Amino acid sequence: MDKSAENDDGGLRERKRRATRASICTIARELTASSGLSGFTIEELCERVGISRRTFFNYFPSKEDAVLGHAEDAHLPEDLVADFLAGAGEVPLLEALRTFAQHSGERLALTREELAQLHAVMQREPEILARFFGESIEREREFAALIARRERMEPTDPRALLAAHVMRHIAWVSTHEFLSIDAPQNYRDILNTNIDAAGYLFR
Repeated sequence: MDKSAENDDGGLRERKRRATRASICTIARELTASSGLSGFTIEELCERVGISRRTFFNYFPSKEDAVLGHAEDAHLPEDLVADFLAGAGEVPLLEALRTFAQHSGERLALTREELAQLHAVMQREPEILARFFGESIEREREFAALIARRERMEPTDPRALLAAHVMRHIAWVSTHEFLSIDAPQNYRDILNTNIDAAGYLFR
């Protein structure tokens, strides 16, 4: 088999894997929104998706993880981290943060409907909401440490902590606007507008 065929096969497997993962998350959220987290079993979820129980656990360790969809998103993407660090001393921090936030959001690739569904799940299940915020705070700490590393600061430098906190809040506000507005607007455009506003305030 030549190299191109191998790459095609690998790309097809990856697309199928992502499609299966997305289907698990979508159905898990649908079931949770309609019946609650305790209102369905993993077996029922698997039947809806068309996979085996064993396949489910290859993707997620629990129903909660399937709803949140964090099994592959628990850490900052290595390639985005590398690009973020590589621009130190050349790319201003705010622009580096903008690029990181844009690419991170694009990788999640959630539609307005999917975000609304996840929001409905969190309103119904306090456990999911609490875990979401707990993971968000942990991700913020991880991001603050990355900012400190790029800017050659101490890990607990208040400037790095504040930058990470501001970016998390901007992402939250942008998501809220994306869900609330009537006119169709790209999430990336909303994010850029809010980052520009932050840049104006701190300029």
